[in-house]
Amino acid sequence: MTEKEREIVECMRRELGSDLIDAKTPRERRVFLRIKPTALRKAVNALKKNYSTLRFMTISAVDHGLDFEFLHHFHVDGAVVTLRSVKPKEDNTLESITDIIPAANFIEREITDLFGVKIPNHPKPGNLILTKDWPDDKRPLRKPLEGELPPQARPVAEALISTSCVAPISRYMERKREEAGLPKTSSFAFTNEKDMKEFHGIMKDTSLSKKVGFDWKKKKLRYR
Repeated sequence: MTEKEREIVECMRRELGSDLIDAKTPRERRVFLRIKPTALRKAVNALKKNYSTLRFMTISAVDHGLDFEFLHHFHVDGAVVTLRSVKPKEDNTLESITDIIPAANFIEREITDLFGVKIPNHPKPGNLILTKDWPDDKRPLRKPLEGELPPQARPVAEALISTSCVAPISRYMERKREEAGLPKTSSFAFTNEKDMKEFHGIMKDTSLSKKVGFDWKKKKLRYR
């Protein structure tokens, strides 16, 4: 990391505080700043305030299936600075920065056309590529709301994470277990609140539930 990249990172740490999730400088003249989605305009304003040479480059949108990743690229004193934010696709909105950076006008409208992402505070909304009657569910670059798990694995993963039990034991198996001198059912984590809490903690700590797209409030996968 050169002095320039270090200075940009430290400046944004001061400006954003806890809204800056992570900062990386993988190589010279390259800075990645992972920010909270709600802090996008705050971050852009901070760059504009602190760097008179700031130049907007473009915005990249990436559909990961369950989430959208937005990459706002800027040129600052010879370095490329990228503001990276990730939002669940259920939100389906992106804050406009066009009133701060007018050059973002067309690319924001392009993202709306190609991905179906809504930009409610855009000063001049309207189609850029597609026709006005283009159906919302047929956006060219938008993927279905699905993660990495194949269809046949989804019920198993959902049951495993929510209850720690993949499938109920049949009466026949219960009877055979009793005949063998065993309890009717195996000891699963869901039978003990303390064990279940520990089990769910492991799922969260290892990011497994996040990777497969599990919604802890609804106790279901976020898949379509």
